[in-house]
Amino acid sequence: MSDLGSVYLGGTAPSTLVRAGHVRAHHPEAAALADALFRAERPPHCLHWF
Repeated sequence: MSDLGSVYLGGTAPSTLVRAGHVRAHHPEAAALADALFRAERPPHCLHWF
């Protein structure tokens, strides 16, 4: 679940998760397509420090 959150928020590219073995691609071009679909204009940034 954390992998999906990192992709959705733009912190990690799906292809990175595929190479790390966290996500399995069922098609050779799936990771590249997912990268394009989830690419963010800007990297994630938190305005508040904890």
